[in-house]
Amino acid sequence: MYDVALYGHLTLDRIFNDFKKDCTIGSIGNVWKHLINLDPNLKIYIEPTDIGEAIILINQRNNERASVANLNLIHKDPFIKKSNWSHIMYLNELNNVDYIKDIKDGIVSADICRGKKIDDLSIFKNIDFLFLSDEDEFMNPLELCKLLRKGLILHHPLGSTFYDNKGNKQEFETKFIDNVNVLGCGDMLAAGFINFYLKSKNVSLVLKEAHQSVYNILENQRRSINGNS
Repeated sequence: MYDVALYGHLTLDRIFNDFKKDCTIGSIGNVWKHLINLDPNLKIYIEPTDIGEAIILINQRNNERASVANLNLIHKDPFIKKSNWSHIMYLNELNNVDYIKDIKDGIVSADICRGKKIDDLSIFKNIDFLFLSDEDEFMNPLELCKLLRKGLILHHPLGSTFYDNKGNKQEFETKFIDNVNVLGCGDMLAAGFINFYLKSKNVSLVLKEAHQSVYNILENQRRSINGNS
Protein backbone atom coordinates (compact mmCIF):
# COMPACT_ATOMS: atom_id res chain seq x y z
CA MET A 1 0.00 0.00 0.00
CA TYR A 2 1.18 3.54 -0.79
CA ASP A 3 1.30 6.34 1.75
CA VAL A 4 -0.03 8.95 -0.68
CA ALA A 5 -1.54 8.70 -4.18
CA LEU A 6 -1.72 11.84 -6.35
CA TYR A 7 -4.32 12.07 -9.12
CA GLY A 8 -5.52 14.86 -11.40
CA HIS A 9 -3.61 17.61 -13.17
CA LEU A 10 0.06 17.75 -14.05
CA THR A 11 1.15 20.97 -15.77
CA LEU A 12 4.08 22.52 -17.56
CA ASP A 13 4.30 26.01 -16.03
CA ARG A 14 5.94 28.90 -17.87
CA ILE A 15 6.55 31.47 -15.15
CA PHE A 16 7.28 35.19 -15.59
CA ASN A 17 8.52 37.06 -12.52
CA ASP A 18 8.73 40.56 -13.99
CA PHE A 19 10.71 39.73 -17.15
CA LYS A 20 12.56 36.77 -15.67
CA LYS A 21 11.31 33.55 -17.27
CA ASP A 22 11.40 30.07 -15.81
CA CYS A 23 9.85 26.74 -16.71
CA THR A 24 8.80 24.16 -14.15
CA ILE A 25 6.32 21.39 -13.36
CA GLY A 26 3.22 22.44 -11.45
CA SER A 27 0.06 21.01 -9.88
CA ILE A 28 0.87 17.41 -8.86
CA GLY A 29 4.55 18.39 -9.10
CA ASN A 30 4.16 21.04 -6.37
CA VAL A 31 2.51 18.62 -3.95
CA TRP A 32 4.98 15.82 -4.67
CA LYS A 33 7.99 18.11 -4.15
CA HIS A 34 6.79 19.41 -0.78
CA LEU A 35 5.81 15.93 0.41
CA ILE A 36 9.24 14.44 -0.25
CA ASN A 37 10.94 17.49 1.29
CA LEU A 38 8.93 16.91 4.46
CA ASP A 39 9.45 13.14 4.50
CA PRO A 40 11.72 11.50 1.91
CA ASN A 41 10.56 8.07 3.10
CA LEU A 42 6.96 8.54 1.95
CA LYS A 43 5.87 6.01 -0.64
CA ILE A 44 4.06 8.14 -3.25
CA TYR A 45 2.07 6.97 -6.26
CA ILE A 46 1.77 9.53 -9.09
CA GLU A 47 -1.07 9.08 -11.57
CA PRO A 48 -1.93 12.21 -13.59
CA THR A 49 -5.28 12.05 -15.35
CA ASP A 50 -4.97 15.35 -17.22
CA ILE A 51 -1.81 17.01 -18.55
CA GLY A 52 -1.75 20.67 -19.53
CA GLU A 53 0.16 23.94 -19.67
CA ALA A 54 0.00 27.32 -17.95
CA ILE A 55 1.52 30.78 -18.28
CA ILE A 56 1.91 32.41 -14.87
CA LEU A 57 2.72 36.03 -14.05
CA ILE A 58 4.07 36.82 -10.61
CA ASN A 59 4.01 40.22 -8.93
CA GLN A 60 6.43 39.50 -6.13
CA ARG A 61 6.24 43.03 -4.72
CA ASN A 62 2.57 42.52 -3.79
CA ASN A 63 2.58 38.73 -3.28
CA GLU A 64 0.22 38.30 -6.24
CA ARG A 65 0.04 35.85 -9.13
CA ALA A 66 -2.28 35.28 -12.06
CA SER A 67 -2.35 32.70 -14.81
CA VAL A 68 -3.95 31.48 -18.00
CA ALA A 69 -4.02 27.74 -18.53
CA ASN A 70 -5.17 24.88 -20.66
CA LEU A 71 -5.19 22.13 -18.07
CA ASN A 72 -6.67 19.34 -20.17
CA LEU A 73 -4.53 18.91 -23.28
CA ILE A 74 -4.25 15.15 -22.73
CA HIS A 75 -6.59 12.93 -20.69
CA LYS A 76 -6.61 9.34 -19.43
CA ASP A 77 -8.60 7.41 -16.86
CA PRO A 78 -6.43 6.46 -13.89
CA PHE A 79 -5.44 3.15 -12.35
CA ILE A 80 -6.48 3.34 -8.70
CA LYS A 81 -3.92 2.11 -6.17
CA LYS A 82 -4.46 1.33 -2.49
CA SER A 83 -3.15 4.23 -0.43
CA ASN A 84 -3.49 5.69 3.04
CA TRP A 85 -4.29 9.04 1.41
CA SER A 86 -5.49 9.92 -2.11
CA HIS A 87 -5.33 13.56 -3.23
CA ILE A 88 -7.03 14.88 -6.40
CA MET A 89 -6.03 18.06 -8.29
CA TYR A 90 -7.92 20.18 -9.48
CA LEU A 91 -11.44 18.90 -8.94
CA ASN A 92 -13.39 21.59 -10.79
CA GLU A 93 -11.31 21.30 -13.98
CA LEU A 94 -11.21 17.51 -14.34
CA ASN A 95 -12.71 15.92 -17.45
CA ASN A 96 -13.82 12.90 -15.46
CA VAL A 97 -14.52 12.62 -11.73
CA ASP A 98 -16.28 9.25 -11.83
CA TYR A 99 -13.17 7.39 -10.64
CA ILE A 100 -13.22 9.18 -7.28
CA LYS A 101 -16.05 6.96 -6.03
CA ASP A 102 -13.86 3.95 -6.81
CA ILE A 103 -11.24 4.99 -4.23
CA LYS A 104 -12.12 2.73 -1.32
CA ASP A 105 -9.01 2.91 0.90
CA GLY A 106 -7.78 5.61 3.25
CA ILE A 107 -8.55 9.32 3.21
CA VAL A 108 -9.58 11.17 0.05
CA SER A 109 -8.87 14.88 -0.40
CA ALA A 110 -9.16 17.32 -3.29
CA ASP A 111 -8.54 20.93 -4.12
CA ILE A 112 -10.16 23.47 -6.41
CA CYS A 113 -8.53 26.07 -8.62
CA ARG A 114 -9.87 29.19 -10.25
CA GLY A 115 -11.93 28.27 -13.27
CA LYS A 116 -15.04 26.18 -13.80
CA LYS A 117 -17.88 26.02 -11.31
CA ILE A 118 -18.85 22.66 -9.85
CA ASP A 119 -22.51 22.13 -10.66
CA ASP A 120 -22.92 18.60 -9.31
CA LEU A 121 -22.25 18.96 -5.59
CA SER A 122 -22.86 15.25 -4.99
CA ILE A 123 -19.17 14.63 -5.82
CA PHE A 124 -18.29 15.94 -2.35
CA LYS A 125 -19.86 12.91 -0.63
CA ASN A 126 -16.80 10.95 -1.82
CA ILE A 127 -14.28 13.43 -0.36
CA ASP A 128 -13.04 13.72 3.21
CA PHE A 129 -11.08 17.01 3.05
CA LEU A 130 -11.37 19.83 0.53
CA PHE A 131 -8.67 22.52 0.19
CA LEU A 132 -9.96 25.86 -1.08
CA SER A 133 -8.40 29.32 -1.38
CA ASP A 134 -10.55 32.26 -0.30
CA GLU A 135 -9.91 33.67 -3.80
CA ASP A 136 -11.73 30.66 -5.30
CA GLU A 137 -14.58 30.46 -2.77
CA PHE A 138 -17.75 29.52 -4.68
CA MET A 139 -20.35 28.95 -1.95
CA ASN A 140 -20.93 29.53 1.76
CA PRO A 141 -18.24 27.48 3.58
CA LEU A 142 -20.72 26.63 6.34
CA GLU A 143 -22.84 24.89 3.71
CA LEU A 144 -19.95 23.39 1.75
CA CYS A 145 -18.32 21.72 4.77
CA LYS A 146 -21.49 19.75 5.51
CA LEU A 147 -21.26 18.09 2.09
CA LEU A 148 -17.83 16.64 2.94
CA ARG A 149 -17.02 13.55 5.00
CA LYS A 150 -14.61 15.37 7.33
CA GLY A 151 -14.26 19.06 6.53
CA LEU A 152 -13.06 22.09 4.58
CA ILE A 153 -9.70 23.88 4.80
CA LEU A 154 -10.30 27.44 3.58
CA HIS A 155 -6.91 29.14 3.33
CA HIS A 156 -5.81 32.74 2.78
CA PRO A 157 -2.54 34.75 3.00
CA LEU A 158 -2.80 35.12 6.78
CA GLY A 159 -3.77 31.56 7.68
CA SER A 160 -6.74 29.28 7.28
CA THR A 161 -10.07 28.20 8.74
CA PHE A 162 -11.02 24.57 9.23
CA TYR A 163 -14.75 23.83 9.06
CA ASP A 164 -15.68 20.33 10.15
CA ASN A 165 -18.65 18.56 8.58
CA LYS A 166 -20.97 19.79 11.33
CA GLY A 167 -20.14 23.45 10.73
CA ASN A 168 -17.80 23.95 13.70
CA LYS A 169 -14.73 25.99 12.81
CA GLN A 170 -11.16 26.51 13.98
CA GLU A 171 -9.06 29.50 12.97
CA PHE A 172 -5.33 29.40 12.43
CA GLU A 173 -3.19 32.49 11.81
CA THR A 174 0.29 32.65 10.31
CA LYS A 175 2.79 35.45 9.79
CA PHE A 176 2.65 37.41 6.54
CA ILE A 177 5.89 37.57 4.55
CA ASP A 178 6.17 40.41 2.08
CA ASN A 179 7.95 40.45 -1.30
CA VAL A 180 8.11 36.70 -1.93
CA ASN A 181 6.93 34.35 -4.66
CA VAL A 182 3.70 32.77 -3.35
CA LEU A 183 3.20 30.51 -6.37
CA GLY A 184 2.28 26.99 -5.26
CA CYS A 185 1.66 27.90 -1.60
CA GLY A 186 -1.81 26.35 -1.65
CA ASP A 187 -0.36 23.12 -3.04
CA MET A 188 2.36 23.16 -0.39
CA LEU A 189 -0.21 23.69 2.37
CA ALA A 190 -2.19 20.69 1.13
CA ALA A 191 1.00 18.59 1.06
CA GLY A 192 1.89 19.68 4.58
CA PHE A 193 -1.59 18.88 5.87
CA ILE A 194 -1.49 15.43 4.26
CA ASN A 195 1.95 14.63 5.65
CA PHE A 196 1.24 15.75 9.20
CA TYR A 197 -2.29 14.32 9.35
CA LEU A 198 -0.93 10.88 8.47
CA LYS A 199 1.19 11.18 11.62
CA SER A 200 -1.35 12.95 13.87
CA LYS A 201 -5.13 13.30 13.57
CA ASN A 202 -5.15 16.52 15.65
CA VAL A 203 -6.35 19.10 13.09
CA SER A 204 -5.16 22.10 15.13
CA LEU A 205 -1.65 20.69 15.39
CA VAL A 206 -1.67 19.55 11.76
CA LEU A 207 -2.69 22.99 10.46
CA LYS A 208 -0.06 24.67 12.62
CA GLU A 209 2.69 22.40 11.29
CA ALA A 210 1.46 22.64 7.69
CA HIS A 211 1.46 26.44 7.75
CA GLN A 212 4.86 26.49 9.44
CA SER A 213 6.29 24.30 6.68
CA VAL A 214 5.13 26.81 4.05
CA TYR A 215 6.32 29.75 6.14
CA ASN A 216 9.80 28.23 6.40
CA ILE A 217 10.09 28.03 2.61
CA LEU A 218 8.90 31.61 2.10
CA GLU A 219 11.17 32.93 4.85
CA ASN A 220 14.19 31.19 3.31
CA GLN A 221 13.21 32.70 -0.03
CA ARG A 222 12.97 36.17 1.53
CA ARG A 223 16.36 35.81 3.19
CA SER A 224 17.92 34.69 -0.08
CA ILE A 225 16.47 37.72 -1.89
CA ASN A 226 17.59 40.12 0.83
CA GLY A 227 21.02 38.61 1.39
CA ASN A 228 20.18 36.64 4.57
CA SER A 229 19.08 39.77 6.43
